[in-house]
Amino acid sequence: MSEDFKKVISVLKYWDMYLERPNRDYGSRFKIQKLTYLCKSMGFPLKYQFTLYISGPYSTGLTRDYFNAPQLIETLETDYILNEVDLEILDKINEYVLIHPITNNYESEFLEAVSTVDYLKKRYPDMLDDEIFAKTKEVKQYLKDSIVVIAINTVKKLLFKPEFLTEEVEEEIDIWDKAED
Repeated sequence: MSEDFKKVISVLKYWDMYLERPNRDYGSRFKIQKLTYLCKSMGFPLKYQFTLYISGPYSTGLTRDYFNAPQLIETLETDYILNEVDLEILDKINEYVLIHPITNNYESEFLEAVSTVDYLKKRYPDMLDDEIFAKTKEVKQYLKDSIVVIAINTVKKLLFKPEFLTEEVEEEIDIWDKAED
């Protein structure tokens, strides 16, 4: 088993996310792909390479690993121990993505939107939010506009560094938070 896959298992275990075997369940594969991408994007030490695919960021290496050891997704057995930085990343993803109220009804769509928006923001760092929105809708026409807007706001929160918090930024965050309600 690859060292990266041990890390993925430890992430799922930390979130107490017992899933069906990925070789039998598309939902498990989807969730593993999107959450692993977000972890890597946030700085979790993973070597998996991701490209934008039909349902958002996708890694063939990750796919190979979970098809080679699908039982580990069910048992969550790993010897990788998460460190403090890992836990900060996982807690941030949990707070802004996994327990976001929209996941009650639109979990898959939200994961796809957040991971896609994040991927596009990383690939095109100079794009403005309205351009990110348009590009996301171009490649994901079936996603609701409101989900894409909430995803853009969520990615801002995920990528935000506290040292850049100014009064002006706080006001913009408040406006976006009110728009979600």
